[in-house]
Amino acid sequence: MLSLDDPRWSELDHRSQSAGRRSPDAPSVPDELRALRADPTDQERFSDLWPYLCSEDTAWPAAYAAVPHLVDIARELPPGERDEYLIVVGLVVACSGEYGEVSDDLPDDLAEAYRRALPEALPLLAETLAGGPHDDVETRYLLATAAALKGHPELAELLNDLDTIECPACGEPVFDDSDAEEEEEE
Repeated sequence: MLSLDDPRWSELDHRSQSAGRRSPDAPSVPDELRALRADPTDQERFSDLWPYLCSEDTAWPAAYAAVPHLVDIARELPPGERDEYLIVVGLVVACSGEYGEVSDDLPDDLAEAYRRALPEALPLLAETLAGGPHDDVETRYLLATAAALKGHPELAELLNDLDTIECPACGEPVFDDSDAEEEEEE
């Protein structure tokens, strides 16, 4: 696992960092991971960080270095509080195409640490699924994570995007999560 003090973090691109240059408003991934290790329940901090690692169907090199840390953080949390970390791990896997696939320019030691972390996430995910109630949206994302971690990125993508798919016959959404969103707002 890449130490949070390793200077190579500055070389790992993310959504707003390229060729060692980071946008002034973008987070420092190792600094954010360090803060999350100190307080893994800081969901606002994590919600601000993860789109820089994996979004827009892209997993950036910094995501692969972050995954072992995310799995470690998830391991320290009770099952009912780790779902967001595991869902992001699943997104990284799904956005990578094949299970264990990484960016071509990722150093071998970081690729190996990423690949070692993936099977460690699966039992944590099983505990999370069994550990408490989840609404239909959370369940869908956790199942997408399971699909990704079992080597089925296409199924993971389908589950992640289920709310955007329309029936070809009638044009209605296949999965309407508006009820869950309304409950969340209340």
